[in-house]
Amino acid sequence: MHDTVPQLNPWQTRAHRLAWVCVSLALFLIAVGAIVTTTRAGDTNPGWSWRFWEWFATWWQSDGGRAWEDGHRVIGTLVGFAGIGLAVSMYRGNPGRPRRWLGLIALALISLQGLIGGLRVLVVSDPTVQNTVLDFTGGGFDVELRRAVKAMIHGITAQVIFAALCCTAVLTSRRWLADWAATRAPAATASRWLAGLAVVLAVVQLGLGTYVRQTGHGVLWHIAGATLVAAAIIATALRIMRHHPHSPLRRTAWATCLLLCLQVFLGLTPYLLTGGDMYVSELASAVGLMRSAHVVCGALILALLSVQALWLFRLTATPEGMRHSKAQDFEAAAAGLVRDLAALGKARLSALVMVTVAAGYFIAAPGMPNVVILLATMLGVSLVAGGTGALNQYLERDLDARMERTRNRPLPSGRMRPGTALALGLGTVAVGTALVALWVNLLAAALTLATTAIYLGIYTPLKTRTTANTLVGAVPGALPPVIGWVAATGRIQLGAFVLFAILYVWQLPHFWSIAWLYRNDYRRGGMRMLSVVDEEGGLVARQIAVWCVALLLTSLLPVLVGMAAPKYGVGALVLGLAFLAAGLVHARRRTPQSTRGVFYASLLYLPALLAALLMDVW
Repeated sequence: MHDTVPQLNPWQTRAHRLAWVCVSLALFLIAVGAIVTTTRAGDTNPGWSWRFWEWFATWWQSDGGRAWEDGHRVIGTLVGFAGIGLAVSMYRGNPGRPRRWLGLIALALISLQGLIGGLRVLVVSDPTVQNTVLDFTGGGFDVELRRAVKAMIHGITAQVIFAALCCTAVLTSRRWLADWAATRAPAATASRWLAGLAVVLAVVQLGLGTYVRQTGHGVLWHIAGATLVAAAIIATALRIMRHHPHSPLRRTAWATCLLLCLQVFLGLTPYLLTGGDMYVSELASAVGLMRSAHVVCGALILALLSVQALWLFRLTATPEGMRHSKAQDFEAAAAGLVRDLAALGKARLSALVMVTVAAGYFIAAPGMPNVVILLATMLGVSLVAGGTGALNQYLERDLDARMERTRNRPLPSGRMRPGTALALGLGTVAVGTALVALWVNLLAAALTLATTAIYLGIYTPLKTRTTANTLVGAVPGALPPVIGWVAATGRIQLGAFVLFAILYVWQLPHFWSIAWLYRNDYRRGGMRMLSVVDEEGGLVARQIAVWCVALLLTSLLPVLVGMAAPKYGVGALVLGLAFLAAGLVHARRRTPQSTRGVFYASLLYLPALLAALLMDVW
């Protein structure tokens, strides 16, 4: 470590202390929660009140399982208050630095964990909540299964949050902020991948363990997972001892291996003593204590693996030419990586895709949605859209390097390797499609995959071959509301075609306005856009005006086919005339200002039209 150790300002000192308070309370919370699950005391207090101070009184007056259950809620409340202090301290103590948001993220995770816990209680005890959950998730499962699922999610997220809080405690320490000698061992990249893999395997293993504790099934899968995690921990420790001499890495490696031995003992001994019986009525029994300690030890292993990966990524990812690893440089690079991933997946476009999917779902099935199907569709299609954007940038990385607008993207700028973008793109498309196929229906999954196939297989090659590429590229852009419709109804109906037509026609003036603004860039990139061929811009301007007229007529289709009432038609007519006015102004002036007017009008038009249609349908 460098001789100079930085001083913390008062807010940073408070943040570091509060981080350790959160870590201590969270570990205690996990321990008490493990005891509650071990003794099946989770429903001894079936009530749930937003007046959290009542839990202190009931905990003080109760005994047995009720005391553990109420005590669990009391500790959770204290973690929440400590999280508020941590968020404020980190935000005030690190102005202008990416780390200032970590406290707010930690607080959001703590709050989410509390909501999941409260829902788990109410889905069993409150008939109103039971009926609401059944309505919003489509029914088909019994209440006990829903309780078990929420309890498993509650248990997994608790340990992930604990690991995140431990990393936050490290990030706020003077030891982290000090300069460390950089290491560039040939095995550094493999070490980082192995450390990351160990964290992922540990999370999966904790999920399997939670499943075993809640249901009593899957013990062999849990044992198999333990074998993989143990192998990853030992392999990572051996690489650290051989290639990475830094004290934080060596200490965490040794501590993780010791905890691994203890974890194996705490897991196998109760299983052998009870013959696999998961229920323990007496907390004071050795079996009950060991099973609860097994959960706590698992949380500590995940936390150490996370801290180990954090240090390893910092100490081995220092740019060439720098002798020391600086915390500020690492954090800036991490924030830059997040921005690059968002740019690679075109995060804004993916967010718009989620909105149009939701619009298609609610227009097809007004009323109470099936939240599981809706969220699975939105998330799955958004992942596919992001993966498609990454694959598109992979295929066009050489063209992007020629254009001013795109040369700073992750691939042409050299900040990301092409292989990484390819792997991320293929992975997110596969995960998103699988999510829609498993949780929604196969027709929606086929349409989702079709957006990728058309965009990459047809539209992308046509960009450098014909000016008609925009007409083809509008097809995948118009499919998301159709996917939302199919997710809600299970089939393609006339209304889905109407939504497709509206989105398809809207994209043409929208994209042509962009193409005219960046026509010189497209020319340098070798793109066969209409704006490149039409030097004067008259044809582009006329096309924008013509398609604004077409959009005005297309937007009235919901009234003609009976999807919406005439009052929607009035709103659509007003919006369409306003958009057409922007198009006519551009056709007359053909200036950058008038082109931007068409672009901004298109951005306002679509959400306004969809909102009008939703309001009418509902």
